[in-house]
Amino acid sequence: MLPTVTAAALVVTATGATVADSTTAMRLDFTEGEARAATLDAVAQRATVGDLASRRQAASAQRSALQGQAEAKERASRAAARKAAAEAAAKAKAEREGKRWVKAIRTGRQTSNFGPRWGKTHDGLDIGAPAGTPLYAMSRGTVVRSFVDSSFGNKIEIQYWDGSVSWYAHMSARLVQAGDTVMPGDVVGKVGNTGYSFGNHLHVEIHPAPRVDNPQNPIPWLRSRGIQIG
Repeated sequence: MLPTVTAAALVVTATGATVADSTTAMRLDFTEGEARAATLDAVAQRATVGDLASRRQAASAQRSALQGQAEAKERASRAAARKAAAEAAAKAKAEREGKRWVKAIRTGRQTSNFGPRWGKTHDGLDIGAPAGTPLYAMSRGTVVRSFVDSSFGNKIEIQYWDGSVSWYAHMSARLVQAGDTVMPGDVVGKVGNTGYSFGNHLHVEIHPAPRVDNPQNPIPWLRSRGIQIG
């Protein structure tokens, strides 16, 4: 009996050892599986975190780009508004400047008035001055004619912004041509003694429109525009 019992015990012991070994192996396999699963989960989590970070970065970059475009558009709009305002201010200033009235000649003395003279009508105002004295446009206007006339000598006709026209005659030089735009104080010619003239002077006439020979008394016309005589 003893040997048999002993053998049985050995068998049981061996079986228990086998079962224990198998259980240990299963536990090892399970532990390795858990480790692999945990590793895969960690990799997946890192991938997810990385993907989210990339998406956030891309979204942030897109927002920055859109914000930059909006700011650039706003800056461009402000710059365009400033430019338009500056242009409007310059235009308004030029308009005001162009409507000033100044003297046709700054030195000299009146030698002949508008009205009867030597048995006929003198159609303008004569101001004596040295040859070469500058002559100026009285306001903003356009040169209608610039030519040599047998009676008036060197002559220019300027139509101003209000429609009226001035004739300058007997000049030694014409410094503008037909079609030129002039502003108040622009030099347009020089005093001379050309044409039917008896000394260096400016002969100025005022007419209501271009190519209309209907002279008006220059003195009230000049005074109405704040231009001093002489």
